[in-house]
Amino acid sequence: MDKLKRVMAMAGVILTAGIWIATFLTAVLGGTKELLTALLVLSVVVPVLIYAILLVARIVSGKPATDEIDQAIREGRMPDLKSGPDASSDEKH
Repeated sequence: MDKLKRVMAMAGVILTAGIWIATFLTAVLGGTKELLTALLVLSVVVPVLIYAILLVARIVSGKPATDEIDQAIREGRMPDLKSGPDASSDEKH
């Protein structure tokens, strides 16, 4: 799963940067309105698709979405909001 995340992240960065550069060049050099619109839509759609692919991969692998957060709380990298001053006494177990 980590390798998939790295590959998708790198592909997303390269693809998104390429789309932004193409959008900038299209706007500056006077490209057609349709091309500029398509590039602007792609700059939103591509990251959303990458997120969706990673979400589906996580669901298919059976790994719960909260594992990384729970791990960070156990290691002390993230505060446990349940054990804060507003938490009830039965949640602290």
